[in-house]
Amino acid sequence: MQIPQSSIDEVVARSDIVDVVSKHIKVKRSGQNYFACCPFHNEKSASFSISPSKQIYHCFGCGESGNSISFVMKFLGLDFISAVKSLASQYGVLLPEEDSTPYSKEIVKQKKQRKLDLDQVMQNSLQFYRKQLANSSYARHYLENRGLTSNIINQFELGFAPNNFQNLQQVFSDYTTNKFMLDSGLTLDSENGKRYDRFRDRIIFPIKNIQGNIIGFGGRILVKGEPKYLNSPETELFSKSKELYGLYEAKKTIRDESQSIVVEGYMDVIALHQYGVSNAVATMGTAATEEHIKQLFRLSDNICYAFDGDNAGKKAAWRALERSISLITDIKSVSFLFLPDEHDPDSYIRQYGVDNFKEKTKTSSVGVITFLLNQLSTQVNLQQDEGKARFISLVKPYLEQIKAAALQVILKKQLANMVDLDPNAVESILNNRSRFAFYNKSLKNIQNNYNSNIKRAPLNVSLMNAIVLSLFNNPKLAREFPVPSIEVLLTLDEDVTRLFQLIDYLENYCDSFEDINMPDVILSISFQHINLNAVYQKVSLERTNYTSVFALSIEDYQNNLRDLIIGKKRKPMPKLV
Repeated sequence: MQIPQSSIDEVVARSDIVDVVSKHIKVKRSGQNYFACCPFHNEKSASFSISPSKQIYHCFGCGESGNSISFVMKFLGLDFISAVKSLASQYGVLLPEEDSTPYSKEIVKQKKQRKLDLDQVMQNSLQFYRKQLANSSYARHYLENRGLTSNIINQFELGFAPNNFQNLQQVFSDYTTNKFMLDSGLTLDSENGKRYDRFRDRIIFPIKNIQGNIIGFGGRILVKGEPKYLNSPETELFSKSKELYGLYEAKKTIRDESQSIVVEGYMDVIALHQYGVSNAVATMGTAATEEHIKQLFRLSDNICYAFDGDNAGKKAAWRALERSISLITDIKSVSFLFLPDEHDPDSYIRQYGVDNFKEKTKTSSVGVITFLLNQLSTQVNLQQDEGKARFISLVKPYLEQIKAAALQVILKKQLANMVDLDPNAVESILNNRSRFAFYNKSLKNIQNNYNSNIKRAPLNVSLMNAIVLSLFNNPKLAREFPVPSIEVLLTLDEDVTRLFQLIDYLENYCDSFEDINMPDVILSISFQHINLNAVYQKVSLERTNYTSVFALSIEDYQNNLRDLIIGKKRKPMPKLV
């Protein structure tokens, strides 16, 4: 398989060298670079240097050096193709199909030159826009009124596109025929074939990829008109679903603080950076995508979405939650900060100060579980049983997307509290085995209220023992029991309620004998008349040496259980309050 050079370049551009190396060895920041003990030779002092700005590594001890691809090749022992494929899959780069026709050397050379030509067009256009801003008191006055300093304007390389249809003709003598201007989205052709600039009478925000290369532009109109913001179209350089505004400027702080702050617009990003919140980035005309989130998680452990507190801000936050929930782990987390309705991050910092904003991101942001439950609870009436049932059904699809084990447990516990059910009951419902779920809490109350001094009628121990033997031999029988009413259970021996606890465990967690975890069973369920461990060992021995002599048909099992329930009963207890 021959991989096009353009795809290789994209893999190198997307696979941040620090992220690639730190997945395999421990690195430590020192100044602008990162250092580690070289993985390619034995050493005690760290001489292996990783440069985020140059996207290369170099060992001053053994001389090994290269980029992300060569590191993966050397460290994992992969060939070039396999290393590129590995990085492409991790960083969301789509490679051509293996059976596609290989590119000739001439085509590869042409594609490489095309990439250089596109880059040059973008750079020349940026320099033009920056020069126009310097010469326009009108545009500079607008930015000054927005509170931007010359330092932040220069840091983000802001520019200005005058209100003319063919501004860029001043830069490109072949303006009317230059295909790279058209392909990069800088110009458009009208129906009658006349070419004109996309950006006119707008403040220009250059959009950079994580390497700092100009891949597109955004424009903010200076007078009333629509659209207020205009972005470059989708091109071979720019895809809004993959790029984040400000990431190039923010990546160092994001990595150092292990947190990124996602806001809604260019000006919010620039204002936050100006006031020292230099880990802020923004999406561009789209909700946060999985690629955005993966990119940020590669640099940090937490993403904080800081949106306006109005309906639009909450809708944006909800879309971000939907994209994030399947990607969070017990280490990688997401939180949401909602500002007062009348504020965006820019105006909030100007009124309350940067320290207040930073503190708010720590103390007033809500986690993904809290935000999820709060938003879904507004759709139901939790004072009604029907509302509780619907609430569980609304939460379930999101719960199923969470891969983080601890977070799943926390969500289930909070869900159980909100619907006032035992956590085991909620677990049963979520597992689609809900027939016995609502008995758990009542059974617990029954057991707690038994009076040991009341004389009980003799329990049919042999029948009970036969039922337990058959359940251990075939745990799926637990899904076939006839459910007794709570009033009936009140009249039965304590060991019968313990039997139903065992049935509940087997129904929820076991499909076969091998699934039974006896330490857990013995720890949580203790019969007075039956030694569960002895029964389990007996079944195990029989299954190993003989045929399944304890096997029962569903009908026989149900009959046995029915006989146990409607047989001799103890004196009725008072109904529980």
